[in-house]
Amino acid sequence: MLFLLFSVLCSVLIANLLMVYNLKGGRNILPIFLGNYLMATVFGLFNLRFSIPSLPAFDILLGVAAGGLFLANFWVYQRSIVVNGLSLSVGVMRIAMIIPILLAVLVFREQLTLWNGLGIIFGLAAFSLRADPRQLRNFLWIVALFLISGFTDASLKVYKELGSGAESAFVLVIFAAAFIFTLATILVRKIRIPPQSILLGCVLGIPNRYSTVFFLKGLDSVPAAIAYPLVAVSIVLLSIISDLAIWKKRATARDAILWALLLLSLLLLNLR
Repeated sequence: MLFLLFSVLCSVLIANLLMVYNLKGGRNILPIFLGNYLMATVFGLFNLRFSIPSLPAFDILLGVAAGGLFLANFWVYQRSIVVNGLSLSVGVMRIAMIIPILLAVLVFREQLTLWNGLGIIFGLAAFSLRADPRQLRNFLWIVALFLISGFTDASLKVYKELGSGAESAFVLVIFAAAFIFTLATILVRKIRIPPQSILLGCVLGIPNRYSTVFFLKGLDSVPAAIAYPLVAVSIVLLSIISDLAIWKKRATARDAILWALLLLSLLLLNLR
């Protein structure tokens, strides 16, 4: 459970860094992504002491596919924020946990208790409250965000069940693939790469890498059907706290109801 907490903290830090970068405006996001995946790749190499173990083809192919999903998820999330607004986009991204949960229950035969199921329902209700349908402007971006976010998270569960277990090497493959995909996109589109954007991306890359590392380690002790909604609810809860403490957001009655649903969901998800 401690590793899942660390993963949540890294994810909330990523969200706040993206908020800072978005506030500055006028900056293409892809060079920042490039620095992000560069730093994550370098950290992965250092973690393995530049000695990369031989991986089976399944690990490599899944890692490359996951790397593409990681990049696509970041990019679609950014686009959805512009088109549909932050509240709706965050809500849809978290509701996407339905995909890995269904995978865990239907394919890998994990079990849910009645209390856990109620916790998931309350969590989804909270996300639905968080996402204001009146902000919807482009349904296709919402569908894309839901599917890509869900399959990105599901790829980690697939590795835990079917992969070789060399997690550090697998994470390295993910971020190296994402770096290559990002660089190729920048070169094809002939996007300028400001050094400042690379540095900002490198800062982002540290929590980005460790959010994945900690989550994978957390899946060793917590069933995926519990881990995914628990992490999703916790990220939203801490994001609300950071909104109040850092970004000085004014709380409303709607926010109070949402917090109550999140806390109840967290309680039920932890009952065994």
